[in-house]
Order: sequence, then C-alpha cells, then structure tokens
Amino acid sequence: MEGFLRTLLTFPAVPFTVLLGIAFLYWVFVLLGVVAFDGDGALEGGAKAAGDALTGAMKGAGEAVTGGVKAAGDAVVGGVKAAGDAVTGGAKAAAETLKSADAPPAGDGILSVLGFGKVPSTISGSFLVFFSWVFTMFGSSWLGADGGLAARSGVLVASMFLAMIASSIAIRPLVKAFTSERPQRRHDFIGKVCEITSGRVDGKFGTATVSDGGAGLNLHVACEKANQLKKGDKALIIGFDDATETWEIEPIDWLEPQEVEMLNDPARVGQVISSRMRTRGS
Repeated sequence: MEGFLRTLLTFPAVPFTVLLGIAFLYWVFVLLGVVAFDGDGALEGGAKAAGDALTGAMKGAGEAVTGGVKAAGDAVVGGVKAAGDAVTGGAKAAAETLKSADAPPAGDGILSVLGFGKVPSTISGSFLVFFSWVFTMFGSSWLGADGGLAARSGVLVASMFLAMIASSIAIRPLVKAFTSERPQRRHDFIGKVCEITSGRVDGKFGTATVSDGGAGLNLHVACEKANQLKKGDKALIIGFDDATETWEIEPIDWLEPQEVEMLNDPARVGQVISSRMRTRGS
C-alpha cells in the first residue's frame, strides 16, 4: 500500500492523480444534478469552474516538470532538457484540450482524426485523463524508485500518447449516442425508387410510398406523360414541384438498362435524373 501511494503521489503520475480526482468530482456533481450536462458537451455553472480547475492543475504540473528538468539540466546533458521541453509541450497541449471542454475539437488535427470531436469533450477528456493516469502508474511501477527524471519524463510522454489511442478506442461505442442525423428533406427523395399505391397516376393525381428508414413515407406523385402505372408498380422520383407539393415520377420500365444499373451507384443517380428531365417533355 505504501508503494502504491508513493507512486500515486510522485512524478509522473501525480499530475494525472490530481486531474482524475477533479474529473471524478465533476461526474459526481453531474449525477447529483449540481452541474448540467447535455449531449453537445455544453456545461453550465460549475462545469466552467471544473474546466478552469483542470486547466490550472495541468499548467501547474507542466511548470513542475519544467522546473525539475531545468534543475537537472545543470547536471545532465542536453538530452534531458529536450525531454523536458517535450513534456512541457505535451502538458500545455493537454491543458488546452481540457480547457475547451465545452467545444468539440475543430479541424483535421490528430484528436479529430482519432474521433475525439464526435463525443462531448468532457467525456473524451475524462477518458484521456484516466488512461494517462493508468499508464503513468504502470510505467512508474515498472521503473521503480531508481528511475531518473529523464526516464520518468519519457514515461509521461509515452503515457499521454498511449492514452490518446486507448481513449479513441473507448469512445467509439459512444459515437452513435451523440450523433444527430439531419432530418430528411423533400428533395432528398429525388433519385429514389417509390412504389405506387393508387390505381392510376396522371399529371395531377397519384400516390406512392418511399422508404425513409422507418415505416415509409406517403407521397403525392404525378407523371405528365401517359403511362400504365398502377398499384404495386415501381417508379423513379425525378423531381419535386414546390407549387403543387408533388413529386414527379417516371416508370422504371421507361429507363434504359444502363440507367437502371446507374441507380445502384449514388454518385451516378444525378446523371439519370438529368437525362430523364431533358427527355420528360418529349
């Protein structure tokens, strides 16, 4: 137990011990309703204070590491100083990430590529702190009490790197829970195949259903040209008339074999629609 506490409260685990404690208190406050949390990661009241505390703790840890490395630099050659600069940079980067807990990472940076922007930053940040703490604890235990400052600094940098990978894997199952799909608009159905539900379809009357990922959507459809469409037939939606709120369709039988094949490729559906619209009046 004494060895565990010594590892827990010494560098490089101690910065993440502090951060883990703050993260734990934050989630306790969320469960108790003291701090509000929503699906977009927006925080109210105490969340901002928690973010400031996380930032302050990480900056303090970064300054402690920097000071230790500078002190050791009087006795150790430039390699240790370089390691200290790397540790300082990593600590500051982590501080900035935790500081922006109410906004998802932007751009195509490494955090975005790893999927951190797909869940609230409070969740990804908590995972990052937890795994960093776990890896630094294992690394410190492996080094033992005889590990020098350079080795411990290396453990800190390696732990943060491994924590990013582990956090990326851990948050993947949560992505769907925080992904809001854009509701389908009327024009989204253009290029889809519908099934006729009325006994006939002409230039002013007709009904059909189209799959919308659920029970299906009932449409008011029309076909300007004479046709033999009846209940159960398939037709292609080629346009939408905003004035009459009617989808314009053409029977699948009117399509050329190559056009039917092109419908299976979403990237080429537009070519079929353009071709049908050009010949609609002929």
